[in-house]
Amino acid sequence: MAKEHQIVLGSTWGIRNTFQSLVAILTTILVVTAIYLTQEGGQWSQERTISAESLSKCNLFSGKWVFDNESYPLYKEQQCTFMSDQLACEKFGRKDLNYQNWRWKPHQCDLPRGQWVSMVCLVETSLLPSLKSMHTIANGSLNIFKAIEYNATIEFYWAPLLVESNSDDPVNHRVPERTVRVQAIEKHARYWTDADIVVFNTFLWWRRRAMNVLWGSFGDPDGVYKKVPMVRVYEMALRTWSDWLEVHINRNKTQLFFASMSPTHQKAHEWGGVRETIVTKKQIKLQKRDIGGMLSEYRKEGHPSIYRKQWEPLTEEQLSNPKTYADCIHWCLPGVPDTWNELLYVYIFHR
Repeated sequence: MAKEHQIVLGSTWGIRNTFQSLVAILTTILVVTAIYLTQEGGQWSQERTISAESLSKCNLFSGKWVFDNESYPLYKEQQCTFMSDQLACEKFGRKDLNYQNWRWKPHQCDLPRGQWVSMVCLVETSLLPSLKSMHTIANGSLNIFKAIEYNATIEFYWAPLLVESNSDDPVNHRVPERTVRVQAIEKHARYWTDADIVVFNTFLWWRRRAMNVLWGSFGDPDGVYKKVPMVRVYEMALRTWSDWLEVHINRNKTQLFFASMSPTHQKAHEWGGVRETIVTKKQIKLQKRDIGGMLSEYRKEGHPSIYRKQWEPLTEEQLSNPKTYADCIHWCLPGVPDTWNELLYVYIFHR
């Protein structure tokens, strides 16, 4: 009987595989995605074959962006059924589409062809309508895309602060005062336990000077609230997270990644720097890859700017000064996040 594998990504997302061991949980802004794959004696096809030896000698993060309007974009925005309106820049009026045609080229090798919306779009555009499905569970927190022919699923789990918080609702999560239960993670983490590959990515939702920390349960009159500097809250949440990993993750089965925050390009002094680190917490070894530097730092034109769905009506003052509502945090798709997924593909299958 085929073995089931899973990748979960987050806030968290992942992949589940039923033939080769493959499950990842990616927590980005704290959302989770998982992919489950069943392969009948084969692998995902590649346009070119690259040896593991050549990739092991190649610094994937040292390279340049090459304009390629023949093979890129890897899919069309309108072809992706599950495109998010805050990433659909062409739909919302952007005319300059050159941001879709840039390919990352490492100096010493090529990336094999191989984020949740990006990953789903990369996969679903190659499948017939009858061979794919999408459904949601866990009160909307867990979205599951399935490639039926491969018995593969990509799951996206919404957990913006990793631990429990008052921003856990996947729709109504904009709150003036963010509150976290720094010692409570099981509500989210129980969806990650069977992953073969876990990719965590967080920080964006932590960008506040201070947060409310709750010791107790939401709605508990005896709960204790305290305003704590953000860095300290972040540290406490990551300690809870790492303790959970140490107890519940089988390191003989599960491969762990931690993807750092991508550049926001809101301020010019933020544009620069390349960092790579391996993070070890207790007995949990994480591979940490910074997607800044030449990969994302150089792509300030890849953000939606004003070309996205606005969740609230714009005021006349905002309309007269677009920079007051321009989005320099998210990324247009197709675009930069597709390269992140190509890099993830390399580390999963070739490293």
